[in-house]
Amino acid sequence: MALALALAALWRLVPVVAAQLAAPFDLISEGPHMCTVQAIMRGTDIYDPRSFLDLPFYMTPYSPLFHVVVAALPQSAANPFLTGRVMAIVFMVVAATALLGAAGPRRGALALLAIGAFFLIRPVTLTTAYLRSDGMAVCCAAWAVVVAWRSHSRGGAAAAGALCALAAAAKQSFLAPGIACLLWFALAQRRRLGPFLLGGIATGAALALAATAYWGTKFWIAMTIPVTDYPRDMESFFIHWRMMFEQPVFVVLVGGALVVTAALLVARPREALATPFLLYVLLAWPLQTWVMTGIGAENHDLIEPVLATLLWIVVASSRDGSPPRVDWRWGFGLAALAVALALELRNPDPATYSATTPAKTARYVEAREAMRQALAAHGLDHGAMLNLKNSQVVHDYAGDFTINDLWMYITVLWNTRPETVDRLVAAIEAERFDGIFVSPGVLSPARATETGPWARISRAVFAHYRVTLRGAEVNVLTRQSAPAG
Repeated sequence: MALALALAALWRLVPVVAAQLAAPFDLISEGPHMCTVQAIMRGTDIYDPRSFLDLPFYMTPYSPLFHVVVAALPQSAANPFLTGRVMAIVFMVVAATALLGAAGPRRGALALLAIGAFFLIRPVTLTTAYLRSDGMAVCCAAWAVVVAWRSHSRGGAAAAGALCALAAAAKQSFLAPGIACLLWFALAQRRRLGPFLLGGIATGAALALAATAYWGTKFWIAMTIPVTDYPRDMESFFIHWRMMFEQPVFVVLVGGALVVTAALLVARPREALATPFLLYVLLAWPLQTWVMTGIGAENHDLIEPVLATLLWIVVASSRDGSPPRVDWRWGFGLAALAVALALELRNPDPATYSATTPAKTARYVEAREAMRQALAAHGLDHGAMLNLKNSQVVHDYAGDFTINDLWMYITVLWNTRPETVDRLVAAIEAERFDGIFVSPGVLSPARATETGPWARISRAVFAHYRVTLRGAEVNVLTRQSAPAG
């Protein structure tokens, strides 16, 4: 059963990874990460408020550890996203091997079963080859807890602390492993608490000092934007939870975790805190669930608690590192997992677990090339450009772009920092842009009755610019004073 599940996960994962690796464009929301990588490579300061609160309005709210790693590696001229996606794969695979580390040599089949289930969770499938920092954060977080438990030395405790700091440096919301290990050391391994704290504090301080030395103290303003500015979005929160419970493997995983936990608490309650994994589960779920209430959050934020739950199942399902005894309960669980696997593989909608397909990529590249040729014919293959479409545009077309992440401004900064709207409208009214990129459906200004930042910006755009080029993926506006093309 373990081998069958692992092979099924590979059968699902490999085509998705191949398609996403081959896509030479932003798969949506990769763009801000790519802008961070490119800013580090160029030596420009994308974390300076003068960058994201004024033109060029380039914003990244992500801690930069993953981006620094990607920027230090060779890049592909044909596909700038390739290196970051390859590193995302590496980190996600290494994260999954934490299940082997937790299982030990005698429970390899159980670990293989858990690895297969992990990669069948749809956000994991989609995020494995995706230029995001989540894979690195999950990798450091999972291995921090495994090292804290498996290593009995003070050096191992210090290494666990360092990994906890690296997890938070990869993505700010990954606080659960540090808190879980801290509590576990304080409760069960007090002798190693000091080295753990030393390793975590020293690593965190070194990273914080390096970031402050390179980007200055204003770096921390960008880092706290998700806390200070992000509104809650409960409608999307419940949509994402519904999407999770539509996944048969996820439902079995949650049910299995509840059964294993209940059985352990009834039969061997003292063993519940013999490892840090239950603490990790109890912290990862509420922390990442809270993250999911923020605007723009998606269910990939639940990858960490999913892996934490699998780690807990692997460790708690048997005593003393021995393989679990297969009885009727395990038979029922395996049967339920087999049914879930069959249902998952019958899922008819690739969009639920893949960001693109070869056919979709071909259509997008064809439309992009047609627009590039049209832009060149109109002399718009250079100059000052305004992106009012999405994060893909700044990587698809030439020019000096303003706004790298339109979503961030529409949903957050235009509402919480109104001076950004004033500055953008002033630039539009001064006709500082040679071209303005918008969605294909945007052909006229907002109605006079509409209010809000977008309506104000839209009316300014169409008061000074007109639609000159229409494409399958994007329209381009030029100054009304310019000759018609």
